[in-house]
Amino acid sequence: MCGIVGAVKLRGTSEWQLSPDVRARMIDALRYRGPDGRGDWTSPDAACWLGHTRLAIIDQAGGHQPMSNEDGTVWISFNGEIYNHLELHRQLEAAGHCFASRCDTEALIHGYEEWGIRGLLDRADGMFAFAIYDTRTRTFILGRDRLGIKPLYYTVSDGVLLFGSEIKALLAYPGLRREVDRAALTQFLTFRYVPAPLTMFKDVAKLPAGHYVEMQLDASAAPEPMRYWDVSFCRQQVPFEDALAKVDGLLETAVASHLMSDVPLGAQLSGGVDSSLIVAHMERLRQRSGAAERVRTFSIGFDADGFSELPYARQVAEQYNTEHHEVIVGFDDFVREFARLCWVYDEPVSEPAAIPTYLLCRFASQHVKVMLTGEGGDELFGGYPKCAFDQYSRYLNWLPTTVRRSLLRGGASMLPFSKRRARVALENLAIADEAERLASWFSGFDAVALAQIAQPGALDGHGAAARLRQELSRCDSDHALDRMLYADLHTWLVDDLLIKGDRMSMASGVEARVPFLDHHLVEYAAGLPPAYKAKGTRTKILLKKLAERYIPRETIYRRKVGFTVPLTPWFKGPLAGFVREILLGDRALSRGYFKPEALRRLVNEHLSGQVDRGRSLWTLLSLEIWHRLFLDDDGTEAAAGRLGEGLKVTSQAAP
Repeated sequence: MCGIVGAVKLRGTSEWQLSPDVRARMIDALRYRGPDGRGDWTSPDAACWLGHTRLAIIDQAGGHQPMSNEDGTVWISFNGEIYNHLELHRQLEAAGHCFASRCDTEALIHGYEEWGIRGLLDRADGMFAFAIYDTRTRTFILGRDRLGIKPLYYTVSDGVLLFGSEIKALLAYPGLRREVDRAALTQFLTFRYVPAPLTMFKDVAKLPAGHYVEMQLDASAAPEPMRYWDVSFCRQQVPFEDALAKVDGLLETAVASHLMSDVPLGAQLSGGVDSSLIVAHMERLRQRSGAAERVRTFSIGFDADGFSELPYARQVAEQYNTEHHEVIVGFDDFVREFARLCWVYDEPVSEPAAIPTYLLCRFASQHVKVMLTGEGGDELFGGYPKCAFDQYSRYLNWLPTTVRRSLLRGGASMLPFSKRRARVALENLAIADEAERLASWFSGFDAVALAQIAQPGALDGHGAAARLRQELSRCDSDHALDRMLYADLHTWLVDDLLIKGDRMSMASGVEARVPFLDHHLVEYAAGLPPAYKAKGTRTKILLKKLAERYIPRETIYRRKVGFTVPLTPWFKGPLAGFVREILLGDRALSRGYFKPEALRRLVNEHLSGQVDRGRSLWTLLSLEIWHRLFLDDDGTEAAAGRLGEGLKVTSQAAP
């Protein structure tokens, strides 16, 4: 697991060369992603430079990068893991290729030589982002894995294409403009993250999941990314018990492949169904192999009542006799880590759970270098409450749109502060339009709330609903649940949850792996009948039934807590002064995005206990901290340190 960075000259090569100082700064920006080594390479024609930082997981002695084929004509900088690389090795050796190591990176080089880029991408199973330069044809390629587990960003500046695992590596390039993309800002305020291909920086793009870019170096500009994979929801007629057995087998196979490692590994154990299933299969595989070392598990909880699943995680850990570790987080940890983790993210921190995830990974790094997680189970099998609630939308379609909106929003406004989930459900069911409703379920601000708080002309007119319509137009199912899960896989999962997992684990020197996102399991789950996933008020039906084989029923069939951070009580209590100081100060109000009175009303509604606005407040706080770090300052790690010191002071302000 690594960080990759590089630059390619698109038009001519005679007068262009990156200085050693610039190359060093770009690599240094990613050093925490690869504390075990670094390297770079410049092509003989000086048209391509590849940089790399390494977290050594496989073939620690022989996996140094950038790496080339035997004669040095094809070079690669690669971040990720190819879980079927041994099988690819065998196929390629049979075809006459010679290997100098047993690392998965070399399988990609020879795979490209043998099959071309499309053939390689179709055969590679894993999580990856890579850059390949073929000196023979002066062909440059960027590729990203099917589900977008590993990140990849790029931009073109004065005829030079820059790429990197994180935006901060690109920002180290001289003269790169830092301007807020208003379309990205609008989408962030709704989604709480920025969906690909946009980023908060106007000139920087994400390479979408399941896409690649291939170009000849005489091109005048980077070509459009090409999609090489997508998931289909075409229905499979399969009995429930057969589907249960198939999912169990696919998950076990995925977990087995994800245990590939030359370093210690463990698992994040939340106490929920998904991570518990991962741990159960890890232990079964351990026993089958005869390995002596117990599975290592890591759990996190909060010092606030009602926000911890530690007892359930502990129960699973005891059942499987794991070497179990727990971490407790308080509100002071949030303030202390906020600025640094915004720097790690490059963009506003979308999920408050990012901070405890980082603290858990940092603790785990004392024991392991790889952790398996349960990410993806909800998106594959319909695990969120919205998967049940949204299906009731069709029963409201007989109401005129204005009546529906007025009636349900009116009912939501009458609910007490403590009924946030019910209020969110009513507010979203009030929206008749499919794309607008799907954009609002996890939103910081839905379209109505955003219009009320935003200054006229401050935001871009192409909002979150338009972004989701693009995705929904590609879905090959007309069933409401299929379409919701398709949209989640292409937005919420890849651009929020997986970014969180990648950034927080890599910032701690730990590699996070996600067996549920093995593409064979993803493809099979997508084709299962919606009734196997969510029906009535029941969610994640098939996966919970599978879990009955491995974990106690009381752990499975309980109210879903999830990795929920106690923002609501913290913002009303110990962090109330912090919220007022940051959001209602002159600095934030002067940015011109929001109406000052509307913003004050929003803050006061929460602090006075009228309406739970915790999610909206987090969105605004994260946005303001990002501005202070990347626009008001230079966006470096030193800037994060300066900002963090300032936040320690403001966090002591009285409510």
